[in-house]
Amino acid sequence: MATLVLGLAGQAIGASIGGSILGISAATIGGAIGTMAGSVVDSWIVGSLQPDQRYEGARLDSLRVTSATEGTTIPRVFGRMRLGGNIIWATDFTEHVSTTTQGGGKGGGPTVTTTEYSYTASFAVALCEGPITGIGRIWADGELLDTSTAT
Repeated sequence: MATLVLGLAGQAIGASIGGSILGISAATIGGAIGTMAGSVVDSWIVGSLQPDQRYEGARLDSLRVTSATEGTTIPRVFGRMRLGGNIIWATDFTEHVSTTTQGGGKGGGPTVTTTEYSYTASFAVALCEGPITGIGRIWADGELLDTSTAT
C-alpha cells in the first residue's frame, strides 16, 4: 500500500517541479523514486508483522537397550571372528540441547529459533571369554563407527 501512496506522492511532487532530465519528465522520475521508497516501507512493515518462528528437532522419550539375559552363552574365539556383543551395563541417556537464533535484524523480519537435540549414553559390551588383542571394526546399524574417539 505504501508503494502506491508514495509512488503517487512522488509523481505529484515531480509534476509540480516540472522539467525533464535526459528526456524523462520530473513526474516520471518522482514516481519512480516514490515507488522505490514505498517498496522499502512495505517490506519493512510486512516483515515486522510476521510472528517469530520456532523449530524443534525430534526428542527421545526413553532408551531401549537390548538387555543381557541370564544364561546367555559367551563365545570363545580363536583367531579373527565376526561376532555380536552382549550389553552387560548401560546408563540412561544424557540429552544435549543446542539452540540457534537467526534473523530479526535491521529489516525487522521474524527471528527463527531452531532447537536441536542430541544424546549420549555409556555402556559396556561383553564380546567373548578371555583376553583379546584388539578390535578391528565396529558396525552399528549398518554403518562403520569411528573408534578413534572411543575409550
